[in-house]
Amino acid sequence: MSTVIDKITSPQQPAENIRETERVCESRKAEEQPKTGGREIEEKNSLSKPRYDEYIPEKKADKTKGSKKRVPDEKKSEGRYKGSTDKVDREIEKLRKEKEKLKAQLSIEKDDTKAAEFERRLAQVERELKQKDNDAYRRQHMEVVKM
Repeated sequence: MSTVIDKITSPQQPAENIRETERVCESRKAEEQPKTGGREIEEKNSLSKPRYDEYIPEKKADKTKGSKKRVPDEKKSEGRYKGSTDKVDREIEKLRKEKEKLKAQLSIEKDDTKAAEFERRLAQVERELKQKDNDAYRRQHMEVVKM
């Protein structure tokens, strides 16, 4: 090592010899470092990509050994279904008729107490009709029938 320093510090050395001694020093430093092979390169590349363990599901053992579970056939479970809103439509139609009847009775009634009672019942029927006369209510309360 001292010969390298002597060569560098002596004023008579040409620039080419100095460059050569620098290369020798770098090669010695490289030899002193532990050889890792391609791991450093792999680690640099792997930092950009997250590492995950691969999940391999295990087969679950049957708790009741020897018994076979019945699996329904896909063809049998598939079928055609029909939604029927007939009951809901009848209920809504009944409310509409009751509303018309109450309006007619209210217009005829002369007694204030009975008129107030008809108004109260009419308001109740209108609220119920407003709540039930929509598509969401029909879908929720329809009957599903297998064809």
